Amino acid sequence: MKRELEIEPVVLEDYLSAEQLHQLSKLISGPAVDPDLVHNWHFQYVVGWLEIVCDTSYTADQGKAFFSGIAFDEKLLLQDLHAYYDDSLYTQIRSRILKTVTQNKTIQLKEWDVAVKYNLAQRDAVPWYSQDSDVRFADLSLQQQFEILYACIKFIERRNQGFRMYLGSHLPLFQFPECVLEDRISLLVLPGGKIIEKKMVATESAELRVPIKFKNCSVRYEDESSVEVVQLDFGPDIEDFLAHISLQFTVVAGTWEEYLEYLNQTTDAGLQDFLAQQLPVIVEVELNGRRLLANRERDRSMAELLVRRKRSSRLVAREEDTRRRDLEARWLEKLDERDQYLRTRQRAVAKVSKAIKDSMWPQLWEKFEQDVRVEKLRRRTTDTAEYDVQMAAVDAQVLENGERFQKRLIEIDAPVAGTLEATSLELPDKLVISQEELQELANHGVSVADYSPDSQDWVFQCPCNVVSGVNLNDNDAVKQHTLVCCDMCLRWQHLECQHDEWIALLGEARQRPLNKRDFATATLGGMERSQRRSARRAETESPASAQRPSTASNAPSSLPETFVCGWCMQSLEDELRGVFKRELSETRAEQRRIHEERERRKRAKEERKIQAAAATSAKSLSSQPKPSKTQAKPSNAPPTRSPAKPRKDVQAPVVLCTVVLPSQL
Repeated sequence: MKRELEIEPVVLEDYLSAEQLHQLSKLISGPAVDPDLVHNWHFQYVVGWLEIVCDTSYTADQGKAFFSGIAFDEKLLLQDLHAYYDDSLYTQIRSRILKTVTQNKTIQLKEWDVAVKYNLAQRDAVPWYSQDSDVRFADLSLQQQFEILYACIKFIERRNQGFRMYLGSHLPLFQFPECVLEDRISLLVLPGGKIIEKKMVATESAELRVPIKFKNCSVRYEDESSVEVVQLDFGPDIEDFLAHISLQFTVVAGTWEEYLEYLNQTTDAGLQDFLAQQLPVIVEVELNGRRLLANRERDRSMAELLVRRKRSSRLVAREEDTRRRDLEARWLEKLDERDQYLRTRQRAVAKVSKAIKDSMWPQLWEKFEQDVRVEKLRRRTTDTAEYDVQMAAVDAQVLENGERFQKRLIEIDAPVAGTLEATSLELPDKLVISQEELQELANHGVSVADYSPDSQDWVFQCPCNVVSGVNLNDNDAVKQHTLVCCDMCLRWQHLECQHDEWIALLGEARQRPLNKRDFATATLGGMERSQRRSARRAETESPASAQRPSTASNAPSSLPETFVCGWCMQSLEDELRGVFKRELSETRAEQRRIHEERERRKRAKEERKIQAAAATSAKSLSSQPKPSKTQAKPSNAPPTRSPAKPRKDVQAPVVLCTVVLPSQL
């Protein structure tokens, strides 16, 4: 039963020295702590365990520590949790735990997932991590990471012979102060002043019925000739009962401030006295952590000061000016490379678009001429005076209802959700303008008023019409699929949804065979990468904002094979069909002009032949001697005839089919 307090709250001066109180008010408390992390049982157990196995104030006079060489303190650990350099305290602890679990002194942290998963799976510990090959330790939250570290520590406590020897030599360190509150509830004080509530919980089916007295544990069988005593075995019943009992640990106070608050708010005098007796040890740990943190900050400041020592203000200003010029030079160089990349890509797209049009144009004309021949046969068009009128009607009919001509060269369904416009330029990573870069330039006096950060959004819209939208990083229809980006509309699509006919048309335009492997691709959530685009991820960002297909090229002018999607090729076909009627009219007019010119030259040639024949006949007559008036005409002389006019053959007008490419007009 709790006893109500009849005295004032605890006065620290009664338990701490004046020097300790002065140091507490002088030294800073340390970095901010995440409440969810500090009240996590796995985190507190790992910290308390490290306090008694590393080089700390608890093990200073206890001989060699189990993790000797690691100067541990919770405040230093909290500061290094988000640091990824090799000599951080968190990295050292993980490396030592990995070597202890695997009993391999040469193993490296990059092998953590493979080694730890295998060993934890042997004891069926943390199954959501040890039995899932896709989960990586680096991708987990801090609470999940410390749950895995807690399982590793339990593995060491059960399996490592060196730790058993250390435990036998330092057993008092592992016997934490405990205060019993109720029948199954007690409070533990872990190293560092962490108050933990331990509660024994039994399930509803837990029931134990065993004799209390020893004499009731045996049965005596006696007859006339013998006496037999049978001992009853209640071991299975006891083990079954213990299997239905579990311990639950709850963090009541995880920091020094929470410890003092709980100490002053408790209404149990016995509990208050128990917690107050722990103050001298706890305050030494707290002060030691604050000193270590202050020393680290002082060492870092001193190292920075040593780098900048003995430098005059003029030298500092010169260095700052040099840094600004270098930064501005890199910025201008980046802008030049960026413009060059955009111009190069634009020229490549224009070249491929022109080649696609040149490849489509003869196909359109071929389909049109086939329909024209069929329509002429159907109408029985003949070479009459109204031939031009008849051909105009045939052309109009084919343009409107030609069976082959109306069939699209690029057959693709329209987007269900409408055409999405890309907001990103899909540039290589090193050419993207970020807000941090603009801020750094502005801080160094470089004018960036005319520039704004590039959009990092990416648009997905595929001919399969399964899904479309912006930044579909977590969509199953996009993840783990190979994606390709159209260089004309900058929309990402499934590579497998690109028809072979479209790839063949691109090959005809490029005058060499192409396949799907020739284009730059990317895969979200995977390791597959191409020359230009990749899937990038930063550990400090959330997956939704970090993963995106991005552009990465070795040189601004080095582009992979230009890819044009089906929708863009269909738009090019629409442009050709839009000008086809005008081109047809001009072609027909040119054909008529050529035909008329040919007929004119033919008539002129015939006239020249007639004139030449007449001149020859007249010359022959003038060269003969004139007969006398009395000379009689021979009776057998053939009658003279006027020279016959050459026969003029009537030829039908010739209709020529001339294919004119758009680039030739």
